Amino acid sequence: MKRILLLAVAAVLSMSVSACQDNTSPGAVLAGTYTLRSVNNHSVPVIIDGDPDGITEVVGGYIRIDRNGNYTDVATLRYTPTGGVPGQPYDDVINGTWALSGDQLQLTDVTDPYNPYYMTVSGNNLIYNDYASGTSYTIVYSK
Repeated sequence: MKRILLLAVAAVLSMSVSACQDNTSPGAVLAGTYTLRSVNNHSVPVIIDGDPDGITEVVGGYIRIDRNGNYTDVATLRYTPTGGVPGQPYDDVINGTWALSGDQLQLTDVTDPYNPYYMTVSGNNLIYNDYASGTSYTIVYSK
C-alpha cells in the first residue's frame, strides 16, 4: 500500500513538473533574444549624448529573456572624443529578474532591486520609454 501511494505521489509530481513546461506560459512566450532596433525612431548606431568633450553612441544591444524569470540587458556603447578617433565599443550589462503583468514587463536589476524599469510588450517588440533622465528616450527591441 505504501509503495502504491509513493508511486501515485511521484506520478502527480511529474505531471505538475511537466505542466510547468507549458509552451503558453509567459516565460515560454517571452523567452528569446530581442535585438536593439532603434532609439527615438533612429536605427542604431545613434548618438545618445554629446558635449564639447565628445559623443557617446549606442552601436548595438540586446535583451535576452529566459523561461525562468531571468534576463540580461546589454547595450554596446562607443565614446568618441571631439576631434579624436572613436574608442573601442564596450558593453554595459544589466542582469536581473523579470515579471509580466498584462503587457507590462518589469525588469529588476540584481544590483539595484529597488529601481526596476518597465517595458511594454507589443507582439515581438519590447518598447522602453525613459523620461527620468531629463531627456525622453523611446527604445525598441525586436525578437
